[in-house]
Order: sequence, then C-alpha cells, then structure tokens
Amino acid sequence: MCRVVPCADPSSHGQEGEALDGARGQRRGTGKLPRRVMPDVGSRVTDTTTSRRGVLVGIAGMAATTAGCADDSAPGTRSADAASSGLPSNTERTAKGEETTTAVAPANAAEVVLPAPSNNSASQAQVTRMTRLATTGVTQPFFADDNDRILFYDQPAPGQGGMFVIGPQEFEPRRERAEWGYMLGGSRLLVTPRVQRRDTAVTHLPTGREWSLPTTTTPVFSNDATAVAYTASGVGSPGGPSTGAGSSGWSNSAFGLTQVMIARADGEDGRKIRLPINGSVQAWIPAPDDGGNVRLLLSGRRAAPDDPSYWAYDTRDESLIELARSKRLTGLLASPDGTWIAHVAMWNRKGDQDGLWVTRTDGSRRRRVSMIGGYRWTSDNRLLVIPHRATRSASHEVWEVSPETGDVRRLTDPSTTPFQIANFDWDISHDGSKLVFVSAADKSLWRIELGGTGTVETIPGPPPAPSEASGDKPYRLPFAVPPGPSTWYVAQWYGVTTTGYRGRNSTYGQGQGIHFGIDFATECGSEVVAIAPGKVIAVDGDFGSPPHNCVVLLDDGNIAMYGHLVERTKHVRVGDRVEPGQVVGNTGDSIAPYTCNRNPHLHLEIRKQGRAIATNPVPYFDANWDDMTLGVWPGARFERNLDDPASNQFLDDQPDIRFGGPIITNFARPWPP
Repeated sequence: MCRVVPCADPSSHGQEGEALDGARGQRRGTGKLPRRVMPDVGSRVTDTTTSRRGVLVGIAGMAATTAGCADDSAPGTRSADAASSGLPSNTERTAKGEETTTAVAPANAAEVVLPAPSNNSASQAQVTRMTRLATTGVTQPFFADDNDRILFYDQPAPGQGGMFVIGPQEFEPRRERAEWGYMLGGSRLLVTPRVQRRDTAVTHLPTGREWSLPTTTTPVFSNDATAVAYTASGVGSPGGPSTGAGSSGWSNSAFGLTQVMIARADGEDGRKIRLPINGSVQAWIPAPDDGGNVRLLLSGRRAAPDDPSYWAYDTRDESLIELARSKRLTGLLASPDGTWIAHVAMWNRKGDQDGLWVTRTDGSRRRRVSMIGGYRWTSDNRLLVIPHRATRSASHEVWEVSPETGDVRRLTDPSTTPFQIANFDWDISHDGSKLVFVSAADKSLWRIELGGTGTVETIPGPPPAPSEASGDKPYRLPFAVPPGPSTWYVAQWYGVTTTGYRGRNSTYGQGQGIHFGIDFATECGSEVVAIAPGKVIAVDGDFGSPPHNCVVLLDDGNIAMYGHLVERTKHVRVGDRVEPGQVVGNTGDSIAPYTCNRNPHLHLEIRKQGRAIATNPVPYFDANWDDMTLGVWPGARFERNLDDPASNQFLDDQPDIRFGGPIITNFARPWPP
C-alpha cells in the first residue's frame, strides 16, 4: 500500500506565473531538456567505513516515495515544481553536516477516552482518544491526503472488492470505489501495474482521463504529478539486471548502467537516459534553482564491487551527489517535499555509522537518530518513529524527531495509551495528528489522535538479547546477539510472501508457491546457534539453500534446517549432538557466486513429519516477532489475494505446505501484481 501525501506549503513552489513543463524542467516555450553532456562523476561521501549492498525497497515503498501534490488539471498541464534549499556549489560532499541525536480492546467498535494521570501535567497534553474500528483482518491501511479518512482494500463479499474508507467520525467502513491501485500525486493518480499486458494503467481521478505506460515496474511520479520516470531496460537487456539476479544485487558478469525513461506523466515527450549507475529511480527531488522536475533520487552502485549508495542526480548536467553509502542500505523513504530522506544503514565497520538516518537531498546535512523502529514523514518534515520494544508485552510508543535540530519528544505515554502494532503495520496522517494501526491483540484497525506538545523522556534503548526457550515455546532464536542495525533483522517471513508468490513456478514451486522459511538478514560470517537440542543429520544435504546447509533432528521430532551458510564443518559434523545456543555455522550469501556482498542471510526452516512438511516457525519461539523487522520501510509484508484479502496476512496465519504438493498461490488477482 502506498502512502498518499498532501500538498506541500504553497510557498515551497515556484513563483506565480512561472509554470514548468513536466519532465522537461523548462519554462513554457523554452523547448526540451538540454542535450546530454558528459557526466560530472562527483565523489563519494568522505567516510572510513566500508559498505556493500542494501536490501530491497519493495514496490510499494518505491511508489510511496513519489507521492506529492498537483492541481486538478489533467497531466501534461504545466505547474510549478517544488523548490529546495541551496545545492552545494560543488558535487563533492563530506560528512561535515553529520550529527547524532541522542536523544483491553472493546468487543465492538468504540471510542475509548484515556484520562491522563492527574499528577503529570505533561502527560495530560498527550494522547486522550483511541478508537477501535469495526474492521478485523484488514492490513496495510493508510491515510488520505485530507488527514481524516483511512483507506484500505477489502472484499467483504464476492464481487464487492475495492477501496474502502472510514471517515473521522465513523466506525464502519464503506466502499469508495471498485478500482484499486497505488494512489500517487496527492490522490490524483490511480496507478495499477498490469503484468500480463506488460504495462501500467494510470487514471487521473479528477478528470477520469486514462492512459498506460509501457512498464510493469511501478512508475515514479514527480511531486506535482506532471512527470514520470521508469526503468527502460528490461531484465537481461543491456543496462538492466541479469536474469539470475536476486532481489538484493546483481551478478558481477551482468553489471551495466541502467537506462530510464523520463516523460510527462502521461508518457508524452519522453526520452531515454542512461544513468551513471546500476540501480533505480526512487523519487523526484527538488532542484536548488527552482529548475523544475530535473533531479532524481537514485539507489544503486557505480561499479560491481561498490557498496550501495543513494544519490541525487541532475538530469541536466548529469552530476551526482552521494547522499549515503553503507554495507547494507535499506528502508529509503523520502519526505513529501523531497528535501529529506530517511533510511537505515547497517553492518559498517564503525558501529556509529549504523542506524536510522535522516539526510537532506541537497547533501548539506545528515543526522543519525538514536532509536530504531518504524518511521513515517509528516507534511512539515517531522519524522515520527515507533521504536522497537524491549519485550512483546510492552506498549509501542510514538516519538517525534526534528531532522533540522535533532530534537526528540515522546507523543504517547504507554501508561495511559497502551497499544501493540502487528508487524509494524501502521500509518500517520500527513499533518501528524492521527495514527492508524493494525492491532497485534485483536487484528482490528485502531485510530489514535495525537494531541498536545509531547514530552521529553528517556530515549528507548536498543533491543535486548534473545531470550531462552520457555514453557510452550520450546525454541530460542538462532542468534546470541540482539537484533539491530549492526547485527540482524527479519527480511522475509515464512508464508505467502510476495517473493514466494513471484517464485511460485520456479524457486518455490516444490514448496507449493510460498516462502517456506524465515530469512534473517545478517552480515556474512555471523554466528548461527542451535535453536533447540538435537542431533546433526546432514551437512550440505539435499535441502537446498546453497552454498551450504546444516540440518538438525530436534528432540521433539521436528527438523531444523539452517541454510545459506558460508561455514559449518568447523563447528559441527554429522552425528554430533548440539544444545541450544551452540554455534552450528556462519551465515553466507544466497546469490552466486556467493561473494558475501549481495544478499547475505540465514534461511531457517522447521519441518515436521520427517522432511515432507514445512511449518511456520513463529509459534515455536518466545520472541517479539512483531518488531523483528526493526520497522524498516516499507516492511516485510505478505502477498494479497484480492478475492480473499484477509487470508494469510498475519505472522501466525500462514499455512503448512507439503513438498511436491500443488501450488496454492495461483491468484487470479494478486497484489502487488
């Protein structure tokens, strides 16, 4: 689901009468974009760390960063583009601006007024109203650009699917339209990729005008919805990813520069440009000289051995400003006006380079936020963060971060407003006054009104180390260290994931078309420990997950398979007895040639009844699963069957599969397609 953003302050736009010509970036009558010139290669941010590769930013995340504002005229009309503050006079940037900020549900729909303690005047100014909405099983809600309406997809009865809405004074949802897709450009564009037709349908909602773009990769629209950019190179074609590429990197043999098409929003006046990197367009960002839609936010690398970077790219002179680089770089989310980005850096040699960062897209400042968790931008460029909790029984909290000053304040008090979010599935209204989330307790939608000025409290600490097995939860997590930007996090769940769906007839065909394990993203060489007592029955057996695996028959009769290992035999051999917490291997890469700079992670499977059935590992662990993704945008979500949208959308609602059984994910209407 993509995030819809409101119009920015009119003062951030060009002066009246100086309308711009979509992707041309020119004032009317001045013609097309300047001809290509030799690129100014710029230089990387001065940094002593080394970096490698980031993980994927999902298709919804790519779409969400492009939302913005425009007038109600049809695409192709000329409107002023947002301006930004001054670009540095030189494309070479250093880390000078770098700073660190230290800084019981009702049975039916109801409004719950939560009084603040009388002895805490600061708390009285915080949240006072929390509302349970009469919707259960709905996921990925988001706010419309009016700050009041909550939107989501549902199909309560056959043939009744579509976009549903809950208004500010409403509890029951109502269907707003039958169509569904990404809502971009201030809710003016409804965008739907059509894989079978190899194009993307676009509807301009105010006028009803419809057109298509020749791409199935979600197009990136400018903030004013008058320009578009999308990948022009197909898979396996020059400048594009190789057919053997994984979701986190390209093979060295196929590395090439990416080609993109930039055009007006309706596809007219397009031209193809070759980027100076192998990567992708993430957003349009403001030009420092009020030059219109001429700057792009890119992610990728300039050479195959490089670590991934985020770049500001000017299509006029092809200059690059490197905004961030890290061994793993993920979670990119641009602010509504494009002047800031939030992202997560991981696995660097210097630990103070890891964490959640905010960076100006003109390259003038970057700041590390001293908490990790889910994050969203408001329309006035405040970053709201919901930190990772210490335990699964604790309440989530909402914090506000100022990227300019680094000031932080807590907006909710867990003693008066306890709430727990399922799988970091939440959104914030664009003015930051309301929050909607999917409750981990009852799987319903809840709405919170954020009031008052907030308080300064002790900043949440890092996640704790994994706990031992307990009670009816017989397994411990496969790492001795806690999750975090310097260690590990869940990148993909067991179940009906989008990756599993897209690989249903290839990689996951023998597993009935689902991802039949949990992927823990972690740096190559990280120690993997036994989750439960048992006996090693195979090393590099025929269980898949190359380059190496280790298979343990657990004392309870289940089988644990640790996959994508780079090392195992120095720790264990077939026949060895292992105990919980004992090292059984070291994590490796999952993409050939397994050089540890593409997609390193641990793939953990639990099988039962011998090796024939894979089952969801989540119920076996006493773990804070809902926070294990660290809140990295856009989140580890599940593929949706639009004809049965509530099925298989929660961590504990994923099917067992029998290897060799029929595919169960051949959806007629999948989302994302």
